[in-house]
Amino acid sequence: MTDKGAIWEPSAEEVLKRRAEQLAKLPHAADAGDEVEAVVCSLGGERYAVETRHLRAVQWTSGITPVPCTPGFVVGIVSVRGEIVTLLDLASMIGLGATAAKDGEACPALLLGLPGLRSGLIVDEVLGVERYKLNNLQPSLSGREFARGVEVKTNTVLLDLELLFGSGRFTISDDA
Repeated sequence: MTDKGAIWEPSAEEVLKRRAEQLAKLPHAADAGDEVEAVVCSLGGERYAVETRHLRAVQWTSGITPVPCTPGFVVGIVSVRGEIVTLLDLASMIGLGATAAKDGEACPALLLGLPGLRSGLIVDEVLGVERYKLNNLQPSLSGREFARGVEVKTNTVLLDLELLFGSGRFTISDDA
């Protein structure tokens, strides 16, 4: 490659090494600053948002199998790509009453990506993905600890799933 007109082309090994170095770097978390990305859903006619960093997928579920002797917020179990996932009623968990999940009908579920949880949250409707500036959120009038705040323009409550599940209220014990 000593020709003056020749163009330098990196070897395949150099390209792969550079790509590996780029992929190995920790990504800048867009949600680590003052803005978060969230999936917006409808529960009982109200708008709620769950941060996308807590989710691994949004999926329509059907074929839900009820599980006897479980609390009212447990809708049942379902197989998602060969994995058994417990479905929970988000509306019931936050005190809105049970979601109208119809027997045999498909319903949207937010599949959680929280450590140690293989669960999904049943919602009435998934409305889309939005970004929220944390400094624009107003305190929730309900005073509930799992409400991170309310985005006033769209009247959307941003939920804090880590606090909701970390409270211990939704831990199921086999003790009789």
